[in-house]
Amino acid sequence: MQKNYLSNKKVLITGITGFVGSHLSQKLLSLGASVYGISRSVSSNKILKTNIANFPLVNRFMKEAKIDICFHLAGEVLVENGQTDPYNTFKFNTEGTLCILESSRINKLEKIIIASTSHVYGKNKLPYYEGYTPRPSRPYETSKACTDLIAQSYSVTFNMPVLIPRFVNIYGPGDLHFNRLIPKTIKSILTNKPVQIWGGDAIRDYLYIDDAIKAYLQLATVDINKVGSNHIFNFGAGEQIAVKVMVEKIIKLSDKKVEIKKVKEQRVEEIKAQYVSFNKAIKLLGWKPKVSLDDGLKDRIEWYRKYYS
Repeated sequence: MQKNYLSNKKVLITGITGFVGSHLSQKLLSLGASVYGISRSVSSNKILKTNIANFPLVNRFMKEAKIDICFHLAGEVLVENGQTDPYNTFKFNTEGTLCILESSRINKLEKIIIASTSHVYGKNKLPYYEGYTPRPSRPYETSKACTDLIAQSYSVTFNMPVLIPRFVNIYGPGDLHFNRLIPKTIKSILTNKPVQIWGGDAIRDYLYIDDAIKAYLQLATVDINKVGSNHIFNFGAGEQIAVKVMVEKIIKLSDKKVEIKKVKEQRVEEIKAQYVSFNKAIKLLGWKPKVSLDDGLKDRIEWYRKYYS
């Protein structure tokens, strides 16, 4: 069904050269879609190099390409950058999303998917459900909650086919953000350096990239009239794990011996545990995570072995 629906569709991916964007692009091309992109660093005949908030350029690009579906992945994706540069985190995430939504409204796209995060739920009862009111605190999470509200406003006010996936931490081959837990840990192990962790008690859920891409494709092909009035969907793996246990697991799977070094400073306003219920995605999209944490980590470690060699 996905191949039939997406074949020859003109699909725009903002942040196409990023970790998730590059995986999504490859999958869409394999399904016969005509893929276009927006990037801050790459330019080609199908990729517009610009700031995602440059409305005149983005709107013209979307119009001339006659885009059918847009995956909006571009934005600040690191919690730490929200701590060090809150102004630009808010500016980039909110203005970029507004630009995409307004261009999509003008050009009458048939589906707009705005990437979000489970972090927007903040200090809420676990597991997080889609109907919860977001309670973020730090700039990154708050900026994403703002973009969610903007997207919902466009969806309701202008009757636009907007969907908002809220993902737990996504991991997999090709992620070169080495301040994230899994890439950072594997890098330390493969370069024979101590693994540094803050505290180690925080509990999180981690979704393998292949399962995340399947979630995006399910959203792109679902009949939006059948998903109800709330267009938000949670996606998780259902394998909650403490940071320290995760690090120990990666060390064991890598078959190497390295030191775990605890850093005294705690992350500001870090929430003890975060994970979601994804029953809605199972029921309405027929989506389920397939890759176990152990299998995903083994694949990830092998990819980095090749990368470093």
